[in-house]
Amino acid sequence: MSIPAEPRHLELTVFGSFRASHSLAGFEIPHFHLWKVEATFTSDWPLEGDRLIDLVFLQATMDRVFAGIEGCHLNSILPFSPTSENLTDWIWKRLREEIPGAPLSEVAVSLCDLTGRVSGRARLRK
Repeated sequence: MSIPAEPRHLELTVFGSFRASHSLAGFEIPHFHLWKVEATFTSDWPLEGDRLIDLVFLQATMDRVFAGIEGCHLNSILPFSPTSENLTDWIWKRLREEIPGAPLSEVAVSLCDLTGRVSGRARLRK
């Protein structure tokens, strides 16, 4: 007797980061953070080919997305309040623009001090 195949899913997560300053209501003095980002792509298993999506391509795409905000004061270049929640949505939209049709399933942004210590995380899921 054979065991029926169970449905399985594969997740591939790419990591990136950028340093930028921002200021929020009540904290008017601009201050820097390290923002750590995770983008997860999901597919059914087994895959149709040998990979879900090329990891080197994903890393280069993340680097391109962050190039415009690295080292900047986010309040002066983004059209929204630069909170972790809003940055999560912005990164999601940018990745969808850069890689249309890619199976993006989650974006997480962790707010860190400049040593990398995480103080919180916002996650947006499909």
